[in-house]
Amino acid sequence: MKPNVSVKIFRISGSFKQRRQVTSFSQELCALTEDDAKEKLFSEFGSRNRLKRRQIQITSIENIPPEEVSDPFVQKLITNEFKIPYED
Repeated sequence: MKPNVSVKIFRISGSFKQRRQVTSFSQELCALTEDDAKEKLFSEFGSRNRLKRRQIQITSIENIPPEEVSDPFVQKLITNEFKIPYED
């Protein structure tokens, strides 16, 4: 029997150093735990911006309620408006 598991929404803030400039960020992610959210962030930033983990500095991670979500993609995920396209 599987335990009752719920997905949480995390807002992660911090900065990353790329070339000679420091850029701050704030991103909302759906994950089961804080560690999963960190791993997802590192994975996305690494693939999108070619950053190493040591170049990303996380300053805060907070669990937020669905009412505070500002990212349109995450809003669609939590309101079940997200449809996966498929062919017959």
